Amino acid sequence: MKILVADPGIRAQQIDAIRAQLPSGWLLVDAPDGAAAILTENVDVTPAMVAAAGSSLRLIARLDTGSAQVVAQVDVPVVDLPNTALIGVAEHAVMLIMALSRHLLTVVRQTNAQQWLPERSQPILTDQRRYTYNWIGLQEWGTLYGKTAGLIGLGLIGRATAARLRGFGMRLLYTQRHRLDPHLEAHLGVQWRALDDLLAESDFVSLHHRFQEEPGGNDKHIGARELALMKPTAYLINTARGRLVDEDALVAALQHGQIAGAGLDVFRYEPLPADSPLFALAGDNVILTPHVAGAPLTDAWATIAQELIEHLHFTNQN
Repeated sequence: MKILVADPGIRAQQIDAIRAQLPSGWLLVDAPDGAAAILTENVDVTPAMVAAAGSSLRLIARLDTGSAQVVAQVDVPVVDLPNTALIGVAEHAVMLIMALSRHLLTVVRQTNAQQWLPERSQPILTDQRRYTYNWIGLQEWGTLYGKTAGLIGLGLIGRATAARLRGFGMRLLYTQRHRLDPHLEAHLGVQWRALDDLLAESDFVSLHHRFQEEPGGNDKHIGARELALMKPTAYLINTARGRLVDEDALVAALQHGQIAGAGLDVFRYEPLPADSPLFALAGDNVILTPHVAGAPLTDAWATIAQELIEHLHFTNQN
């Protein structure tokens, strides 16, 4: 079986990962003749490729980090292979949202320090009905169910984040430069809002758009004006790029209780300088992580290769 690598720009490491998982007798080729599958990222699948593959063609696979289109009439499945390194960013954003909502850092710190309430400090043997609830006297924590998440940017990572938050029963808002088709909005379970309205309505504001250099860029896109529009009970989540946020304005908003907190994995300068005022704010309501949101690339390449082979096995059996 032959797999046409239609895009020579696909990373060599990705190709190596696919080659390492190929069953015996399967080949990666650079000519379409008799190909059972076409793999691409940013090169369109043309009628000439499809014609050359002929009746052997079983599958077209696109890396979803690219922009490739299928511009030929085909009657075979077209699958998009997700980059799990990027999906890891969505998972990290959700983790920050959950940790802030449940005051996880406080819970862990007080539990490890055995800081129990005096009236709940005596151990008892538990069963289904008898137990000691909330030994530390945690106040004002909540679930995500029914809360509103506002996603700024709804590309691959934004959509992956939306899919995961939807499972918690959250209301999902989004904004970006170009609004999606209403049918796609319904499919994704999201509602469009202008930026100011999204900021005002959301309990969690999560950034998923790209940083663009000046002129006409979005440096400090979320600044004092935008933070002032957020609820005092709301949290800002940034797993995109640090320069999207005016850190001085964010520090001021946190110091004055203008917003409830923040979960940050990216910063204007990385590593975060030792004199950054964010360190003094770090704790229960301000969680700082060292730009580790994405999953390891080697894992992502292996997962993509595995999914490609699995799709080919399936189509070959049907």
